[in-house]
Amino acid sequence: MRRTFVTRVEDRAGSFLKAARAVASHGGNIARTSYNRTVDSRTVFMDVTAGSEEDLDAITADLEGMGYLRTGEDEEVLLLELRLRDVPGAIVPALEVLDRHGVNISYMNAREDGGPYQSFAMGIYLESTAAAKAVLEELSGICQVTVRDYSATDLALDNTVFYITFADDIRRMLSLDDVRAREVLVASNMAMQHLESTGGQPAKTFAYIRRFAEDVAAGLHGGFSPVTDTMDLPGGRRLHMFEPPCGSTTYVLESDEEQLFVDGGFSCFSDAMMRIVDSACPARGRRRVLAITHSDVDHTGLWPFFDRILASGAAADDIRRQHEGGPALREADPRHAPYYRLSKAISGHRIPDPDRIEAVGRRSGDGTYESIGSFEACGLVFEACEGNGGHIPGDTVFACRELRIVFTGDDLINPGGSSESQSEFNTLAPYLMESVNTNSAKARECRKRLTEMFGGWTACPGHGSWMTIRNA
Repeated sequence: MRRTFVTRVEDRAGSFLKAARAVASHGGNIARTSYNRTVDSRTVFMDVTAGSEEDLDAITADLEGMGYLRTGEDEEVLLLELRLRDVPGAIVPALEVLDRHGVNISYMNAREDGGPYQSFAMGIYLESTAAAKAVLEELSGICQVTVRDYSATDLALDNTVFYITFADDIRRMLSLDDVRAREVLVASNMAMQHLESTGGQPAKTFAYIRRFAEDVAAGLHGGFSPVTDTMDLPGGRRLHMFEPPCGSTTYVLESDEEQLFVDGGFSCFSDAMMRIVDSACPARGRRRVLAITHSDVDHTGLWPFFDRILASGAAADDIRRQHEGGPALREADPRHAPYYRLSKAISGHRIPDPDRIEAVGRRSGDGTYESIGSFEACGLVFEACEGNGGHIPGDTVFACRELRIVFTGDDLINPGGSSESQSEFNTLAPYLMESVNTNSAKARECRKRLTEMFGGWTACPGHGSWMTIRNA
């Protein structure tokens, strides 16, 4: 095990000897040191190896007890680790950043990791926290940066180190590739800027985002286990519900000839979800069609398994715009953009193929709900009613009058009918985005209107299990 220490030793004979004895007392070995008296007469960088993390923790405690890990106030010292591709010249752009800012390098240690990357541990000195913040942000735009230690205490720098460290943790947790890791970093920076401008709480907010990532990681590492239920319906039909630990509930209505899927969860769970669906209700040659209630990332993940996808015209437009490189509807709202982009990166979102999407119809009036068309599936007619955009423009419910069943998406959810993990997950988005709705007043109008239109019907909500709609 190896750890690098930035020590602030006394500028007198025997100071380093005391540090060396502390390291040796716990079976540690000083593998490398770096000291530059011209730059700083007190700071010594030490690479220490030991038999275990516990030994390194004991060494850390001893050095702290001796006052050798206390920070000074004369200069800002940062210990960084840069993760670069193992190709000729990879370090040059990073060194150019340091040169532009007049940075003194007192310590550098490069090592290969056995793969396509190499790591550079680097100790640098800066004159101010503003310079340190600028250097970190520029370096993080070039490569993965891990801040191992720093001596400053300044809100701007603390927040920069906070979100860079957070993004690096998420990268490791989910084994993200460079593209997704970069997007997590950019979105984390956006989130931090938004919080700073609104007086939000970075520690609490990023703790919620971390919980989201942990839920995704758990699902990806064998923990994906949706809650399932089945309902027998007239005409030999059956309705299946699959509620994942996080993301939207997926419904499958099946008849002898066809299967209608409604909503599709996160992309990262699509393969696992389809294996479970195929076990519970295999296709056996039947046609399959997917209907999505709206274009949010946690409702569209199953799209690669379908050649025919139904949605409102507004939802189809949102997906096509994203496919062509434009922003999603959520990204136009500064409240939602940072967390929506984080959701896409964390969940490995794959934008649906717009050429597979069939627009059921388009809204043209100003009513709370408007009928935009209908489609047939499983021998039944489903009316598509597009809402006023309170949750998100293009949000649509699909109603079957013969069965008295309506698929409501997120215009109506069932918090009381959710699993414990789903309930916990559902608390994240409202906190992170201030509201999951683009217009909360309009969203309330939709919920009220749904109870008027479909009182006594069975609702299949976007989150939680099915329920009976109470009459208005």
